[in-house]
Amino acid sequence: MNKIIKLHWNNYLNSDSGKEVVAAFDKLTDPNATMEELLQLASRFDPEFFRNTSTNERNQELGFLDFFNNEIQNIRLEIDKLEQEGSYIDYKTLSSIFFCENEEMEFEDIPQSTFKSELGFNLLWSIILSRYFPEYYIPNFFPMQFIYLKKIAEKYDIELPDMPNRSDYRGRWLYYDEMCKQLNEFAIENDIQSLSELCAFLYGYEMSVVKEEMEYEHRKSMPDVPEQAWILVGNYGEAEKTMKEGFWQSSPFTSKGDILVFYEKSPVKKLNSVWTALEDGFIDPFGHYYSFSYIGNKIEIPDDKAISYADFKNSDYFKARDKKGNFVSKNFQDVSGWQVTFDDYVEIKRMLLEKGFDIEKLPKLYEPVKVGNVKIEHEKDVSEQLLIPLLEQMGWVKDKDFKGEVEFNAGRGKTGFASEKRPDFLLHIVETKDDIEAKVAIEVKRHMKNEKEIHENFKQGRSYAKWGATEVLMICDMIRIRVYQRNKKNRFEETDYTEFSWNDTENPDKFVELKKLLS
Repeated sequence: MNKIIKLHWNNYLNSDSGKEVVAAFDKLTDPNATMEELLQLASRFDPEFFRNTSTNERNQELGFLDFFNNEIQNIRLEIDKLEQEGSYIDYKTLSSIFFCENEEMEFEDIPQSTFKSELGFNLLWSIILSRYFPEYYIPNFFPMQFIYLKKIAEKYDIELPDMPNRSDYRGRWLYYDEMCKQLNEFAIENDIQSLSELCAFLYGYEMSVVKEEMEYEHRKSMPDVPEQAWILVGNYGEAEKTMKEGFWQSSPFTSKGDILVFYEKSPVKKLNSVWTALEDGFIDPFGHYYSFSYIGNKIEIPDDKAISYADFKNSDYFKARDKKGNFVSKNFQDVSGWQVTFDDYVEIKRMLLEKGFDIEKLPKLYEPVKVGNVKIEHEKDVSEQLLIPLLEQMGWVKDKDFKGEVEFNAGRGKTGFASEKRPDFLLHIVETKDDIEAKVAIEVKRHMKNEKEIHENFKQGRSYAKWGATEVLMICDMIRIRVYQRNKKNRFEETDYTEFSWNDTENPDKFVELKKLLS
């Protein structure tokens, strides 16, 4: 873990704003603080979670806080007695007290459906736990804004727990406990004295810095031309109608700069805005929708020019489009975060133009340069006329991001010209003193005429990939590109690959797919 810069942190603690934030979090452990005051604290530091909360929903949240507060009070004496005897009441036990239907039932018996329904209450649950167990638990004000914790963790090299799978609701519920352990360890190493100070550091001091840094990065480093488009589906609440930037459910594979077309559901049933992803997509273990993007740069489409549900259904293109990934054939149900192909986006722009909308206002998707009619006579022609132009078109620089015929350490010796064993290209190179590693090894041939020749070149490329500790192996010739990835057993399997033709690289969607594999 990286240490806090003490001078800056102490200046914050001694400032008026720092003292005010610490005092605000002192309410967590103040027995006289009301549930309304605690809910106001949560609303202040996690406004995204409470966006568009109705009066009825707020009353339900207060009722939930009251319920857990009363239940914890009822068992507090028993817990104190056990702790005095040296028995630590762990998170699973506390969860079991509330979720097990009878005494014979154990934590592992609680069905996933229970955790799925309770996950949205983790923020409120965490407030009560931190109120009575401040030495173990912190209020979880990261739901819907988990990206801020990720960036804080990256800055201070805090090792967050492994992310559970989407459907592992039990694991997502337990993530909170593991997160608290890591953050408490960080607090101890940095001599943070109390729960109030730790909360002030996370939610007052660091979160404000992260937000400023993100705003600066949004302005500075957006790609010139986006490579992907996605569809977002939902309803605008009162806050979203005037929202300039914010979080929305999306694919975790969204990249900064991607185009996001928004289809508003009932009662509107129209595609009426286009946004830009201001950050890469990220997973939020506490979020109902699991993955989100931070979106902005909204382009509104007037109601009379918006594309209606009927317009989509009457589109000859979408009628003929294959079913896979066709959000129109799915009637826009459960498709938020689905990819919009290059041709889908072309059709959407055509429909908008037909309705009189100025499509020049919309961002343009990247369209790869055509391979053209190249003449391949030698192996070097595959490298010079096909491979190198492709890698450069993907944004990588020759002799910086990728190099040809690299010599690198290989066990007791080295590869190199003397041994005549060296990879044709390495991509994403990391050099440490005289040692070289890379993320991708590439083996080039003029023409692999049959599976036997492909097999021999796979074996040769795999040996280079092992030496260079690469994660991806690519072999190519004048006809094809095959990409292999290390599997869970840390091996390259010859039968497990993704194949492209060179003509595929002219297709915008295939181009992006290949680039992702090589990234």
